[in-house]
Amino acid sequence: MSFMDQVESWEVVAFLLCALVLGSYFASKVDWENLLQKDSPTPVHMGGELQPSHAITGIQVVPIPDSVYESLETDTKFKRYLTGNHKYVYFFTYPGCPYARAFTNAFKQLFEKDGFSEYYRKRIQTVGRTTSISCPGHRDLNCATAWVYHMCFGKLCIFNPVRRQVVVDGTQNARQIEALLERFREW
Repeated sequence: MSFMDQVESWEVVAFLLCALVLGSYFASKVDWENLLQKDSPTPVHMGGELQPSHAITGIQVVPIPDSVYESLETDTKFKRYLTGNHKYVYFFTYPGCPYARAFTNAFKQLFEKDGFSEYYRKRIQTVGRTTSISCPGHRDLNCATAWVYHMCFGKLCIFNPVRRQVVVDGTQNARQIEALLERFREW
């Protein structure tokens, strides 16, 4: 009995459907115009340099609610980032994900190279699929931990405790990081 005789028709359809969906997703991530050009820059995830970007898109400046600060008496996990005199650049990353790893590497490269450590502190938190969120002392998810996960999961956040605001960049665009950090350096 051959392999093809053992495969059900629904399995072939499911495989082809998955291949089509994944193929279209990854095809949208490829820079087809510059793929075969000799002089095209090496992508950041392959060890290339960050290219400066002057246009910053997809950001929001969001006030941190009073209820978040009120919850810090019992929910202290993010207290360091929400209080004090230092601005924190914060984002979550996934273990083993090549896109998260590329974004993290680009961020670390830039942070070390351009002296942003004078203006910002950074925190990269690795989370898994089963990360639980709890609000000690609160009945609902109206606490600092839940709020930070809600605002910053899958995004880059810059916390400014003095202003009680957070800059949220949902693009996950490694080329935008430098311009973003430069723009909010004195904020």
